[in-house]
Amino acid sequence: MTCPICGESLRALDNPAFAVCPNEKLVVNLAYQTVRYESDYFDKEYKQQYGKSYTADRQAILERNQHRYDRIRHLFGPATHPQVLEIGSAAGYFLKAMHDEEFVVRGWEISKTMAAYANARGLKTTRQDFLKGARAHAQKKKKPYDVVAMFYVLEHLPDQQEVWQHLARLVRPGGFLLLALPSAAGPTFRFHRNDWYKTHPADHAVDYSPAAIKRVGARFGFAVSAIFSEGIHPQRFPLGHIGFLNRLYRKAASHAPLSDTIFAALEKKA
Repeated sequence: MTCPICGESLRALDNPAFAVCPNEKLVVNLAYQTVRYESDYFDKEYKQQYGKSYTADRQAILERNQHRYDRIRHLFGPATHPQVLEIGSAAGYFLKAMHDEEFVVRGWEISKTMAAYANARGLKTTRQDFLKGARAHAQKKKKPYDVVAMFYVLEHLPDQQEVWQHLARLVRPGGFLLLALPSAAGPTFRFHRNDWYKTHPADHAVDYSPAAIKRVGARFGFAVSAIFSEGIHPQRFPLGHIGFLNRLYRKAASHAPLSDTIFAALEKKA
């Protein structure tokens, strides 16, 4: 098996379903399975993980998206980067947050249910998968966007090289790519590897670490401008339940991408 980015041979991990690229630091799921992302995915599976459906969790997701933008608003704004595309925009909660900040927003969403939900609320969303939309965008020679966001989507796509090639065309020079995704450098992977294997979603084709985002991004013309912990869970670190260590881990994770999920902003270079 070879790396989906560089084509080099993968190095086996201690579970035969996973391997890592020594060059790109990318973890590859050799047992990857596709999943249909229709309404059940956003209702039943999301509720199974978070205790409520995706749409019922609207306020918390809106606040999370606002927090994402607040962390990087020093990098760009609607005056300099007005056109925003979100890939996998679901119910349009990030689009809503950016629209309220006076950006011009558009979404691509594979779920018919979620696309209809967003459009009914005035958030322009096209129902299509990423590769179909990106190929059509390239064929029609449309202009690239100022900002492209992809939250918890990249890890689902097996054709990583083609995905990054399209992302490089979709973001203009000086524009930004925003990613949120699981991290293969978080505490569960580092300290509870067997739990990571057992709970790893079958439909996640790859897992990035901060180092992998930097390496792969650079290969396609992106430079990391900022990268953060997306969720902070000190109890997943060794002795993280102890008061002063809990506080120490929280402080460290608030300043560095140490968590199981991360948020990154990458600038497209000329």
